[in-house]
Amino acid sequence: MIAVAVGVFSFVVASGFVANALAGLGGSGAGEVPAETAVVSVGAGESLWDIAESTAPEADPAAVVTRIEQLNDLAGGAVRTGTPLVVPVGP
Repeated sequence: MIAVAVGVFSFVVASGFVANALAGLGGSGAGEVPAETAVVSVGAGESLWDIAESTAPEADPAAVVTRIEQLNDLAGGAVRTGTPLVVPVGP
C-alpha cells in the first residue's frame, strides 16, 4: 500500500515539473510588462495587440495590452489611426 502511495506521489510531482516546464515554453513573450513608457501614434490598421508586440516584444502581449488600456483609460480596445497612446516600452 505504501509503495502505491509513493508511486502516485512521485507521478504527481513529476507531472507538476513537466507542466511547469511546458508553461515556460509558452507563446510570444513571457516577460514582465516594462515600467518605462513612451507615446506612440496608432498606425493605419494597427491594433493594441500589434502595438504591444512592437513596443514590448519580450513581454506578454496580453499583459501589455491591458497596461495600455489602463494608461490611456481605454475601454474595449478599439483605437483610431493617429491616436496618441502612452505605451510600455522595452526589449
